[in-house]
Amino acid sequence: MKNLILVIAAICFAAIVSAQSSTTPAAKPAATPATASAKATPASWYGCPKCDFTSQKEGKCPHCQAALLKDHTYFCTDGTTSDKAGKCKDGKDMAMVDCKAKMMSARAKQKAATPATAPAPAPAPTPTK
Repeated sequence: MKNLILVIAAICFAAIVSAQSSTTPAAKPAATPATASAKATPASWYGCPKCDFTSQKEGKCPHCQAALLKDHTYFCTDGTTSDKAGKCKDGKDMAMVDCKAKMMSARAKQKAATPATAPAPAPAPTPTK
């Protein structure tokens, strides 16, 4: 009887192990084109070279009407842009558009502009007899 139980247990163990190691093609999740393209293309950020405005769409800055430049591109004050660092016509180094720094700066300005709310004053103690 003990041998029969051991044989059945060994067969069950072998069946479980073989079932876990083999997979059918239908069991594998298929990658859809929508999810594959969403992972392949990260979102691009665009920043204004004059102010702290950032956007995920190309266009013009709503504040100063300057053309938005793609994140991590280089620009000069005369309007020239480049993908690589270099020198401007006036001899200065080209500045890089850093949207993360612009967003951090804008948040710091917004936080400084909002007044801190003071806690409500505690009620005066009532005299006891």
